[in-house]
Amino acid sequence: MKPSDLAGSAAAIVVLLAPCAIAQVPAPATVTQPPAFIMPPPTPNDALKSPEVKPDGTVVFRIYAPLAREVRLQEEGKLATPGLTMKQSQMGGAGYPLERADNGVWSITFGPIQPGVYRYSFLVDGVKMPDPRNPLTSESLNSVASIYEVPGSAFQEYHSGTPHGAIASVWYDSPATGSLRRMHVYSPPGYETSTAKYPVLYLLHGGGDTDDSWSTVGRAGAILDNLIAAHQAQPMIIVMPAGHVSRDFALRTGAGTMGHDAFNQELTGTILPYIDSHYRTLTDRDHRALAGLSMGGLQTLDISLTNSAQFAWIGVFSSGWFPELRDQEEKTDLAQYKASGMPFKLYWVGAGRLDIAHDNSQVTVDLLRKYGITPVTHDSAGFHAWNNWRDYLYLFAPQLFR
Repeated sequence: MKPSDLAGSAAAIVVLLAPCAIAQVPAPATVTQPPAFIMPPPTPNDALKSPEVKPDGTVVFRIYAPLAREVRLQEEGKLATPGLTMKQSQMGGAGYPLERADNGVWSITFGPIQPGVYRYSFLVDGVKMPDPRNPLTSESLNSVASIYEVPGSAFQEYHSGTPHGAIASVWYDSPATGSLRRMHVYSPPGYETSTAKYPVLYLLHGGGDTDDSWSTVGRAGAILDNLIAAHQAQPMIIVMPAGHVSRDFALRTGAGTMGHDAFNQELTGTILPYIDSHYRTLTDRDHRALAGLSMGGLQTLDISLTNSAQFAWIGVFSSGWFPELRDQEEKTDLAQYKASGMPFKLYWVGAGRLDIAHDNSQVTVDLLRKYGITPVTHDSAGFHAWNNWRDYLYLFAPQLFR
């Protein structure tokens, strides 16, 4: 290689390296420190207790709402207060007014309340809401309410040392809605470790509630746990389905509503086969029971009379046919039962003397007797409320599958 070639190559190397030699190293990016977290100032809500159940059975409800103009309480436990009249109970629909303290806390005290489990909601300037300081809730069809317990009613309480069953949320394909639907299923203590087959109680909720209701405010699991532990009821599976096929619910009667819609066929045609194929069940009618409250009682009346070959044990809680439907029921459900019905082992009907369904219940009992059914009746104190329905389950379940 000539010296001139070396010189050219060196120049080229210098040219190629020059950019690297003169490149500037970027300055490090400026790091912005996040703002320091500042704790919000304390408020009375931080330590607020609601509800507060006192030893004497009185209950204090509180909510921190410093900007609210009015706060009211809708509360079921008031119906269990001894000495309450029908007129006083009806006043609770609009809610009971709370008093505001200077610190923005609103409160009201009720009681003493009869031992049991109850639902309640606040109305804050007309907006219904659960208690923000209480994590315990119970679902209804289009809302959620808070719940509380007044201790002292042993049959509906969960006790340490008592064997407990399990309550599962079960989803299935619903032909009535064309979608997945949920039901709650109670399996008795020992089901998971046993190979035994069990009888089944299908337990229906009332109008405006959901499949969640019997297992929360209804305490069906605790009631059966305690009855089974005391050898007062047979171990059984309890199926608690969703009785509404639409979220559009109103107190109407007639075709397609209040016990005469697509749910009835779904129970017998879809839910019953699903349970028999997914659980260890005794599948003959002598080991199937059906019961329901209010709207669920109407569903029970219709299903039991038109499907008497599938259910031998029936319970109707706080329910009965409306006057405008009785003639039609005689021509359809009762006539069908008389033509081909099988005798029931138990047809149990209960209602409270101050219950809005009491008169309908009595007339329905008379119609059942007219068509050859002999109901066992239970006339109790109280209103159209959960403290009665828990009692009815407690009285009804021990009579099943004997």
